[in-house]
Amino acid sequence: MERLIVSPQFSHGDRVIAMRHASLLHAFTTAGLFIGPFLGSSLISDASAATPGQALAVSVDDFNYVDTSNEPTDQTAVHQTRLQIFMTALRDDVTADPRFELVPSSCASNCPTDGPALRDQLRATSQAGSQILIIGIVHKLSTLVQVVRIAAVDTTAQRVVFRKYFQFRGDNDEAWLRAERFVSEEVRRRLLESRSQR
Repeated sequence: MERLIVSPQFSHGDRVIAMRHASLLHAFTTAGLFIGPFLGSSLISDASAATPGQALAVSVDDFNYVDTSNEPTDQTAVHQTRLQIFMTALRDDVTADPRFELVPSSCASNCPTDGPALRDQLRATSQAGSQILIIGIVHKLSTLVQVVRIAAVDTTAQRVVFRKYFQFRGDNDEAWLRAERFVSEEVRRRLLESRSQR
């Protein structure tokens, strides 16, 4: 599993908290809530690979949000606002990069990340002209630790191009902004690396 930490360093206490919640995250991801076994892992297929110099058509579904931090304050509205800002910025980054073409997503909320609903979404996304669908989940593990789990899926072959797991510290506007910048750069880099390997 790849792990990239956005914040400069985690203290010993942060690591303990992250480790304490590792089994929760494992159960969360292996319970079929994030692209289950029907999607095999592979590089981008020949059918949907863009040729060099041609923009790669990408759609970005709204990510889901899960909070298992058990904090006493209800932060649902705040988290939804931050998630919307995160998604807008991620799509803006794709739009601003001439190596990519953003194809609007047909999924507005509670976008599927597994099972038949995801298969249907991949077919619809492919028919709309997108070669790659980005799906994801943001999971708040504790007061200090959040993770972003992302998968890029080839819409034609219905195969995972890559999966990434990012961990970031904090739950304020600045922390979310730093996380989005880092996630955006890494996702675009990995997409281009995958394409170049074909």
